[in-house]
Formats: sequence, structure tokens, C-alpha cells
Amino acid sequence: MPEHLLQVTLGPIQDFIAAARRTRDLWFGSHLLSELSRAAAAALANHGQLVFPALDAGDLELVPCDQVVRPGTDRMPLSVANKLVVVLPAGTDPRQAAQAARRAAQQRLVDLATKARRAADGLLAADHDIAAIWDEQLATALEFCAGWAPLDGGYATVREQVEAALASRKNLREFVPWQHSRCGAPKSSLDGARETVLAEPAQRAPAKVQRYRIASTEQLDAIGVLKRCGGDPEQFVPIRSVALASWLERNTARLGPVEDACKQCGQLTKVRTLSGGRFFNYDADVFFPDRWAAIERELSPDGLPLTGWSAVKEAAGGVLRERTVPEPYPYVACLVADGDHMGAALNRLSSAEAHREFSRRLAAFPDQAREVVEKHLGALVYAGGDDVLAFLPLTKAVECADALRRKFHELLGDLNPAQPPTLSVGLGIGHSLEAMGDLLDLGRRAEKLAKVARNSLAVVVQKRSGGEDSWTARWSGGPPDHGALADAVKCQGSSLPAKKVAQVRDLLRRAPRPTEPDSGSWCDVLTQEVRRIIAHTAGGVQPPPLAEVRLELPTTGSYAGLHRAVDNWVGLQRVAMVLAAANRAIGEG
Repeated sequence: MPEHLLQVTLGPIQDFIAAARRTRDLWFGSHLLSELSRAAAAALANHGQLVFPALDAGDLELVPCDQVVRPGTDRMPLSVANKLVVVLPAGTDPRQAAQAARRAAQQRLVDLATKARRAADGLLAADHDIAAIWDEQLATALEFCAGWAPLDGGYATVREQVEAALASRKNLREFVPWQHSRCGAPKSSLDGARETVLAEPAQRAPAKVQRYRIASTEQLDAIGVLKRCGGDPEQFVPIRSVALASWLERNTARLGPVEDACKQCGQLTKVRTLSGGRFFNYDADVFFPDRWAAIERELSPDGLPLTGWSAVKEAAGGVLRERTVPEPYPYVACLVADGDHMGAALNRLSSAEAHREFSRRLAAFPDQAREVVEKHLGALVYAGGDDVLAFLPLTKAVECADALRRKFHELLGDLNPAQPPTLSVGLGIGHSLEAMGDLLDLGRRAEKLAKVARNSLAVVVQKRSGGEDSWTARWSGGPPDHGALADAVKCQGSSLPAKKVAQVRDLLRRAPRPTEPDSGSWCDVLTQEVRRIIAHTAGGVQPPPLAEVRLELPTTGSYAGLHRAVDNWVGLQRVAMVLAAANRAIGEG
């Protein structure tokens, strides 16, 4: 039997990562997928030479890790991507190697789920068949695909053949009927795919409900319980704490009494603070009076008085009542980044060793991404290969995106001079009370916009008051026209009132679409109307020139080009309004 190239993929990514309602669901879902891939990679390393990731048998990074950082170190475990590539020596059966990898991944899933089930004692239903339902949900959760081909041609050619074969296999779906059921029990609240394994709300252990923050209306299947109970709750940074990170940093000196009151309350769970700065050890929800009633219901479902809770409200309210402390801004940014032209760079690799060198360089990016995100007061959820998922305060989000793409360029920018790998970054901005899945969807939609142009930054803003705005700009070897975004943020308020931006947006909505008949005749009308709105003087305030507000109206060209330019300017200004509001909340701007 000749040498073989074997490639393995694990999933489903959506079930393991995207289905989330809390930060811990999202983090542990991505961690879980990495751990299953790690187990499979360790098994493959015993059969051949790993190419992706470029690790040797016995490497520390192939050892399981259940925590945010490896014990005894301050480093996150390497996030192992869900795609694995290995070269098998002559005489090794690729089918047996693939089966060993699948068994290792499934066993790792069972081991993690067993720990989570013990932690969830008191939450699970007591039905006689709940164990069978649990086991069946775990046994059917993992998607494992493998493809291989003999290395009897060029490495690049064989790799493309394996990629094509694996893609064909992944298009096939196996639909196996459930053998065990709870007869009409509710579906999981995370994805609606599997039945809940939780007991009725009244039968759930109150201490566990509080510890894992399970709402009375919430239902979780086996995978959901694993994600919610699979880690120490104190290791997760609440999304509100991320949203308020800059505000908390600015007001650190005032937070002592609030933290002391939270400690005396005894029923508020301590949380891991952001590595970029230790400002407040409890969920920042306490700084939002409109959340106090919900916190009370969550901590005391039976309505009994909470010892020390009044002191918490009084201390938090005291900080908010200070005239020198602006009201915190509750919006947060979901950053999703992905490499461009990675396929072109891979296609230039003519040997397994060249692929391993590519893997080594790419493996250095997650550690650097973590440093960048935490330096900007963010919480990294996942960094593996060229993918990054993180949450950031709005005041740091754009700066962080720029720092990430520069780090990526430093590591990989010279791999393919004709078309070097670049990083496209999407920032989805939404209210921190939105469902985790919705915030993640915003980030992914922004990333898709950035990927259209490649080497770009895209921002999508969704306000709770309704409406959605977006803006995209290319990095173009430097900041993504940061001057335009920075100037737009500075212009918000007196020099460019929000009313004028709204009037231009309304004008654009009334104007014909570029695809409508005779729309070309509207070029002059649209240009003159936009100029009139910007130039209008109100309250004696001198209007800014168009160049100052970065509004460039094409004097030649099509109506479609003019319409696109005005629309992009409106998107820029609407995005800038949100960023300016975040800056004002920390006393800047």
C-alpha cells in the first residue's frame, strides 16, 4: 500500500458554535469543536505525519485541555481547526486511520459530556429513558467525514483530488430516525433540533439553575447541557461586561463600593474579568437599572427577598447618579474575521513540508489574535487558523480590527507575492441584550460584506429602535480609509446634525432605484438636493463643507454610481453615530 494523503473534517460547526444564548454557550461550543479536532489529530499523529496542524505525536498541543488556558501556563491551548490533513506512510490503511480518529473524537465528546452531566445533577429529567436519550443525542451529534488518495502524483494535485472527493461526500446527508423519545417534550431552545433533557422548571435544583443561569422557559438538549455546564461559570466573561469594558475602565476608582456590595450579597456569581484589564468582578448588568427586576427574578424565582440586593442597587445607582459619569452605552461589537486568498496560497504549495511550514506560521496567529483582542478590552471566543471570533467594546472595535489584519499580514503576507493572503474583518454591532445567536449573525453578515471586496472592513449596525445600516471599505495596504470613519465620528453632533443625515437617507429612499427606467435623468436632481440639505443653515450654525464630512459626489458617471456613493456616505455616518455615542459614554468626543 503506497503513501496516502488523508483529510478529515468534523462538525457541524453551526450546532457546536452558533447555537448559543449565553457567552458560555458560545465559548464552550467553539472550545468543544477544537477539543474534538484535537483528539482526532492526536489519533492521526500516531498513524502518520500531521500536515495541518503541523504537530508531531506527543506534542503538548495534542493533549486535551478543559480550561481557558493550559494549567501552569498563561497560554490558551492551540485552537485546532475542524479540518485535519495527514500524510500516511506506505503500508498504513487510511480507512483504519480515519476510523481511529473518529473513535477518538467521539470518546472525547463522551468524556466531556459525562463531566457536564455530573455538574448538571438536579437539572435533568428523571424519566426512565433519559439516559438512552442522552446517549443517542451524543452519538448522533458529531459529523465526521474523511477522504484520501494515494500520493502517487504531485502533492498539490493529490490534495485537490482529496478536497473534491471530501466535498462530494459532505453533500450527502444521513437521516436516521430517533430511537428514543420523550413523547412530545419541548425541543432545545438553542437550535430546536433535539428534545430537551431538562426537568420541568419547578423540578430543577434552584442552586444549579442560578449557577448555570437557566431561565424557566429555557430547554436544553444533551449538547446544550454540555455547553452550559461543561466549564466553570467563573471562566466566562458576560457580554454586558464586554460591552461596558471601556466605561468600567474609565470609572474604576468609583466601582469599589459596588463590588463590595455584590460580594456581601452572596447570590451574585463572580465572573472572569477581561484579561486586558481587571475592573469589576461581577456581571456589569448591575449598572443597568432596567435589568434589576430581571436579575431579581433570576436570582430568586420564588420571589423571596435577596439579602444584600438593596445595597447593590444603591451602590450602583450612586455611581450612575454622579454628574461626572456618563450613562453607559449598552451596544457591543461582534468581530468575525477570515483570511482571503488562502486557497491560492495553498495551491502554490508543492510538498507536504511546504504545507507544514504554512501550518506552523498560521498556527502562530491565534495566540497573537488573543493578545490583540485582550489588549483592546475584548473577549476572544475562538481563534483557529485564519478565523477569529471575538466580542469587543465599541470604543476599541475598529482599532482592534486594524491591529488583527496587520498581525495577519506580518505572518503570511509574503507567502504568495502575486496574491498575498489578507484578512477581511466584519464588525456586527448590536444591543448587548440581543440573543447571542443574533449578535453572531450580525458579525457573520458583516464578514460576508467584507469578503465581497476582500481585504476589507465591513460594519453592520442594528439598533433596537429599528433599522440596519452598513459601511464597507478596503484596507488597501493601510487603514481602511480610517480617516473617513474617524472624521465622520468627529463630525457627529454640532458640525453634522443627525437630522441632516436622516434627511439625506429619506431623500435616497424617495429617489428612483438605479434599476428603474429613466433613473439616469435623476443625477442632477439627487446631487442638488444632497447639496441643499448639507448646506442648509439651522440655528445660526455654519454648515460644514462637503469635503469635511467626506461626501464626494461624482460629477461624471452614471446615476447608479452617484446613488451608491450617497448610500455609502449615509451608511458611514450612521455607523459613526453609534461609535460617537460610545465615545461620549466614556467621556470622549
